Amino acid sequence: MDGTIISQADIARMEQEEQLHAQRQRQAARVVAAAAHDADDCRTLLDMLGLDHDVVVAARKECEPSVAAAPRTPRPSRRRSRAA
Repeated sequence: MDGTIISQADIARMEQEEQLHAQRQRQAARVVAAAAHDADDCRTLLDMLGLDHDVVVAARKECEPSVAAAPRTPRPSRRRSRAA
């Protein structure tokens, strides 16, 4: 910094901009992953955009459903016929 005093409003605005930037990076990573033909294509596209491993991990965590929020429902069992 150059020694200039920064107001609390400016600090809050900068933090919000950083959060928005991180959110847009995660969104871009998800779009690239959905549009890529395969893993190599995805890696190449992410690299072109400058999105590193940390962004991809954060994007995956956002998409994963919470275990506590969505409990798994048991599947009905399949019965085999006795003739088989």
